Amino acid sequence: ALWFPDHVANIDRQLMLVAPYNAVFFKDRLLVQRLNALTDAPVYYLPEACNPAWHRSSERTAVDPVILVAGNLSPSRALLLERLHREGIPLRLHSSGWPRWFKGRSVQSLPVLPEVHREEKARSFRRAAAVLNNLHPAEMNGVNCRLFEAAGCGAVVLAESRPVLRECFEPDSEVLDFATFDELMDRIRYALEESNAATTIGDAAAARAHSE
Repeated sequence: ALWFPDHVANIDRQLMLVAPYNAVFFKDRLLVQRLNALTDAPVYYLPEACNPAWHRSSERTAVDPVILVAGNLSPSRALLLERLHREGIPLRLHSSGWPRWFKGRSVQSLPVLPEVHREEKARSFRRAAAVLNNLHPAEMNGVNCRLFEAAGCGAVVLAESRPVLRECFEPDSEVLDFATFDELMDRIRYALEESNAATTIGDAAAARAHSE
């Protein structure tokens, strides 16, 4: 079996479809539907998950009034962060750094902290007011691993919406979903202003991530 845990832009030449696997799993339901409709390839839908040994945190510390962003500062994410920065949203960035082509933007005045992993990631996610999880534009009808990691850590996840999101987590009670910039701003304000109420969302997300 093969499990391909990435968005469709990285599927390249699709060679896994003609390799002698008994099963090929993708995390994008639309991709699987299209392949099943026209081929007899053994293709199945399988979303990702948290690692229950790493992505958990029972710490109940004071909430840091920041929106945490961890991972690759891709073009679409960088542009979103620039827009949030212009709106005065307090951002905390954990990454390997800005790409060389991204220059002259006000958001680059913010410090970029080292990447976080395992238990340190869990503590950082849990402590932030919310973790921003915007998706790669090539996520057609799938969600990424960060959604499950942050949920498992008990974070309040700002989750970019896709139809399959509701199959994994319940919006409003387990994650704060958004589809537009205005919706994202509303969700961010709620997470920053109602931190105690928002923390219960993180607790519910962790329970779902670890049970399923």
